[in-house]
Amino acid sequence: MENQIKIDYNLEFIKDYRKIRQVEDNPKILLHVCCGACSCYPLTFLLDLFDITILYTNSNIYPEEEYDKRYETLKYYVSYLNDKFNKNIKLIKDSYDYTNFKKNLTPFKDEREGGLRCEICIKKRMQTLFNYAKEAGFAYVSTVMSVSRNKNAVYINKVGKELEKDYEGIKFLTFDFKKNNGQLIGINISKKLNIYRQDYCGCEYSIYKQFEE
Repeated sequence: MENQIKIDYNLEFIKDYRKIRQVEDNPKILLHVCCGACSCYPLTFLLDLFDITILYTNSNIYPEEEYDKRYETLKYYVSYLNDKFNKNIKLIKDSYDYTNFKKNLTPFKDEREGGLRCEICIKKRMQTLFNYAKEAGFAYVSTVMSVSRNKNAVYINKVGKELEKDYEGIKFLTFDFKKNNGQLIGINISKKLNIYRQDYCGCEYSIYKQFEE
């Protein structure tokens, strides 16, 4: 097995952020968020660093009622942060289109959680993130997905950096939000505020897998 160079993504972010602040006082970031629970720690971390706009683009979530429930949870938490810290985090809700989204996933419905199906799902949403950033003129983008212990931060950041090459003027900022007790901090915040924490990733195949197990 080849030795892999371990990257400290949070350290990479610090280096990038120092460069950003040399030219911008209040940089704007378009942040992909998958649900309210996963946003708890990342948003508190980024709160004083960026002017944050959230893109809720998650047509992987099944059923639509669950999609709406996760959005309403996120909306509640954003409102809480804005009120408590006098911020102006903006929230954009993308249209829901699970039928088309799952077409690329169905051939891999029997894949294990975290396998190729999940990689395709992650990449599709991040592609949408970059497309929206291009249209709306954002220079910086990222995602909160790395906060979950079930998500591969190496893959997430790799996809972000690969997409960055195709979108001139847009920089993907790397994170591994689960580090430094990020996930635990997020769980504690969600419990304190009684924020809904779902028990499955999102797509219908992850539900079926839970039933089988």
